[in-house]
Amino acid sequence: MKIGILHLFLVLLLLLAYLWSGAQDYVVTSRGDTITGEVKPLLFGLDKKVQVTSAGKKKMTYPMFQVQTYSFKNELYQPVKGPEGYTFMKLVKSGYLSLYNYQLANQMTFDGSFLMRKDGKGMDVPNIGFKKSMRNFLSDCKAVADRVDNGELSKKDLITIIDQYNECIQGKTDKQEQVVAEQVVQGKVMSAWDVLETKVKEEPDFESKVNSLEMIQEIKGKIAKSEKIPNFLLDGLKNSLKQETLQAPLADALKEVQ
Repeated sequence: MKIGILHLFLVLLLLLAYLWSGAQDYVVTSRGDTITGEVKPLLFGLDKKVQVTSAGKKKMTYPMFQVQTYSFKNELYQPVKGPEGYTFMKLVKSGYLSLYNYQLANQMTFDGSFLMRKDGKGMDVPNIGFKKSMRNFLSDCKAVADRVDNGELSKKDLITIIDQYNECIQGKTDKQEQVVAEQVVQGKVMSAWDVLETKVKEEPDFESKVNSLEMIQEIKGKIAKSEKIPNFLLDGLKNSLKQETLQAPLADALKEVQ
């Protein structure tokens, strides 16, 4: 029984130690170093700093521009350029469009709200003129901007607005990445057919040369339009190009469409 109680006690101690270590605050410096320990924000005055005391009782103080982010009482703070210049802001919601809270003038509490996009554009969340300001700020996502403009979404729905805007931007990003990927593939395919066309043109005249070049042009046109190439067209081209010197570029071109 004593062994069982001792074992349980040790398990509880280990669990408490784990929870304590996991809950420790930290500072991430501009160099990417992470210092774990007791964090103390020094946010009075214009010269914002953050102090961290490590387990070895070593105390270090970092000016704002030497800090990427810091964790204090399980909340994240980052340097952000707000209405009055750079200051530490509390991260409320992250994404392409992030929401921060910041200290208003002559206050220690974080009562101001600030929106920051990853493209570097930011906006103070206004109490007056919210609809007009948000409509302009979110203009690159018309569906969300329209919902704000027609009153369907208001300031009390700020988190919903941010979520829907980020979903909209992500959808556009995914679509653009797909288009780029398709263009890369299409460019690779077209390159093989350009090589074949050049090789055929360089070949001494042969009976089906003109027809072969016409078939290659028709195939390239279908590739450009992302259309399916009929088998009879590919078979016709293979039957027209019997020269040994054209077999390698022909095989390379056919490989890209089969």
